[in-house]
Amino acid sequence: MKRITYVVIIVALLATVLPSRAYASVSQVRLVVDGNELFGLDSPPIILNNRVMVPARAVFERVGGRVEWNYLHRQITVHYGSDILVMTVGQTQAVLNGRGIAMEVPPVILNDRTLIPLRFPAEAFGFDVAWDHVGRAAILHAPWEQPPGSPAHEHTIDFVNQPSVGEYSGGAQDVSTGPIEAVPHPGTNIISLLSPQETGADAYAIIASSPITDVNHFMLPDNRLVVDIYNAISSLSGPFVAAGPVGEVRSSQFSRTPNITRIVFDLLGPVEYSVSLSYDRRTLTVAFTVNTISAVTATSNTYSDTLRIQGDFQPSVRLSSSGFPDYVLVYIDNARMTAPSGDMPGGVYGSRFTTGQGTNGVAYVRIDIRNAWPAISIAHGTDFVTLTLHHGLAGVRYDFAARELRISRDTVNMDLAQVRYQEEYLLNRYTFTLPAGASGLGLGTLYVGDGFVNNVNITRDTAGDTIVVFETDRVMAFRIYETSTEYVIRGYLPREIYDFIVVIDPGHGGRQPGTSHHGVVEKDLVLTISHMVMEHLNPNTNIRAYMTRHTDVTVANSWRASFANQIGADLYVSVHANAANNRPTVSGIETWYMNHSRESVLGFSSREFARIMQYRKISATGAIDRGLRTTPDFIVLRDTHMPAVLLEVGFVSNREEAARLATASHQRLLARAIYDGIVEAFGVFTPPR
Repeated sequence: MKRITYVVIIVALLATVLPSRAYASVSQVRLVVDGNELFGLDSPPIILNNRVMVPARAVFERVGGRVEWNYLHRQITVHYGSDILVMTVGQTQAVLNGRGIAMEVPPVILNDRTLIPLRFPAEAFGFDVAWDHVGRAAILHAPWEQPPGSPAHEHTIDFVNQPSVGEYSGGAQDVSTGPIEAVPHPGTNIISLLSPQETGADAYAIIASSPITDVNHFMLPDNRLVVDIYNAISSLSGPFVAAGPVGEVRSSQFSRTPNITRIVFDLLGPVEYSVSLSYDRRTLTVAFTVNTISAVTATSNTYSDTLRIQGDFQPSVRLSSSGFPDYVLVYIDNARMTAPSGDMPGGVYGSRFTTGQGTNGVAYVRIDIRNAWPAISIAHGTDFVTLTLHHGLAGVRYDFAARELRISRDTVNMDLAQVRYQEEYLLNRYTFTLPAGASGLGLGTLYVGDGFVNNVNITRDTAGDTIVVFETDRVMAFRIYETSTEYVIRGYLPREIYDFIVVIDPGHGGRQPGTSHHGVVEKDLVLTISHMVMEHLNPNTNIRAYMTRHTDVTVANSWRASFANQIGADLYVSVHANAANNRPTVSGIETWYMNHSRESVLGFSSREFARIMQYRKISATGAIDRGLRTTPDFIVLRDTHMPAVLLEVGFVSNREEAARLATASHQRLLARAIYDGIVEAFGVFTPPR
């Protein structure tokens, strides 16, 4: 393991706050690194149940590290030097350079701050850790090597926004004959990466101009195979051909101190693989073992049919309803089909299955459907997959390519004008209430799992109306229309259908009330104003507005930013109230912002947005103009990926201003000013689509 310079501390962007009563002992401590005490942290290090816990983001950024957050898997990937550490919120199992390693206690969230146990990551990366009982200080001494935050240290691979591998979760196995021995050689250049089509095998070939010194490879928990080539400069340029079980191949000059070329294979699912180096050490081969499907068997009972697909290891399957209503196709990636076809004895839904081999290493099973179109559940075993065709849905299919639920008009006859639609985007739940004429659909759940829609539940209410509920993995929007043969409910990402998207963020909430003076509580005031802003925005058909909270609930600041980023918002407005403790005469309005380099490609900056919003608020209210303020410390400004502002609507610590803020008329003035500012901003800013 390569030694590094500073302690690794992770950040969890999405987690729930642990109740403080779960901890019997909490006290503050000091943190000293190489003789220098760290001051000014947004949350101090503490002792929590006899463990030194340190604040994640604040300390980590102070010592120059880099972390990546996997939204779907709640995993934090930490890069330091040539080492990679993966930790999961709430779990004691971590992964260091592809190998499992146990922690005594997991990362936690306390008072909206991520805390990790100090000793584990420090010692894992070669630190000496000591405890000064008298001075109540955790003391760390770094290894001798150059810190990874130095200018020469480069990271060009971004794992944060890589696509999810869907329902797959680990299971890839290394079948290499053994580790690659390190042999000293002068530096080399990586000059070519050949695909399986070019090598003529189920393998990629990485070609170097001279012998390779050393290679390290490891599998991350979400099926990303990472191959690091040491003492190597990359001359590669993508894109690279992805084939078989590989969904994407990426390369970068991961580090220049030392020189490390990194190649990442995003796998579609569990697969056996091996990494080997040629005798002359100039060709590195990454091979993927094809899964032989040796048996496909069918069983039935009164209510369902089950198909078992047996392989050398767990098959990676995908479903297609392109053959509706006659057949279902089961695609098996990176597989060789040797099993014969057969009948489905006594099948309730299926009559026969037909096996075959498609192109690009994809095998398939076709299931012929008798009458009613079934729902399909999938279960995974060590070396098999079972598909169960079940319950009473009829005339319904899901088109994966188009993200559409298709309902046959032979099954349902209804008037679309009578359909009611309810959108609960904060719960990722979208409900269509169909009139009584839709009862022919039956009842049950259609399992989708395409990375957008998790499942579709079809139930009935007491009035006899049919309820269709989409449970999604992210914020979406749905529309219903009809053709001559079908009713179609289609799912969209917000940016696919809206020209302008804004997120309104009422600050604080729940257990975080914000400031409170003269009977005015910040969390309540800003929620009221935000609802008034939404009343102006909702009738505006050109602008789609979302809120981070609708009620008095606790919301983590990191979640607010990630919510806006996931939606793909064009503007972000966080609403707050101000206070000046011990200075009751201070009053007025100010607007905070933080410019980002990425805004240069938009042609519109957070500062420009802040100027517009400040002018509108002052013009509407006549309040004292406290101007624009900038800071890197507000999470909702730092972590959002669009022009963003934080609005301070006044000082509740000032008795006269608090009295004005408490009136509905003044709140309406502010709400209208915020709305007018958003409209003005979209008048000069055309978001990219």
